Amino acid sequence: MNELASAIRSMHIPNAPHIQDASVEPYLDADGEAALKAVIIVDTPDENGWPAEFTHALRREVNKLAAQRQIDEHVYVTLFTPEEFQAREDVDEALEDNNTGVIDQALSRDQRDGQ
Repeated sequence: MNELASAIRSMHIPNAPHIQDASVEPYLDADGEAALKAVIIVDTPDENGWPAEFTHALRREVNKLAAQRQIDEHVYVTLFTPEEFQAREDVDEALEDNNTGVIDQALSRDQRDGQ
């Protein structure tokens, strides 16, 4: 997976946003089949979003790179801007801090209501 992530980071698609970073992780698809998920951070798009040609080419090239490395699983691609990825990291950090106040309150309320 590290080799695939490295190949994705060095990939160049003509007339497309710059790939800033990439990682690849195990993933289960909607059918429960083993797959991979490539998380790719690219330059922020204009107000119209990323061009469809770019997203299709990126998905095709990522899966081509996987096949060249004898990876049989399909690779799902998730794109983030640097800002979106940072916001995702901030949420993960809040969850890691065991900030479960809202959940604790709901559980306490349920326990009171159940007694």
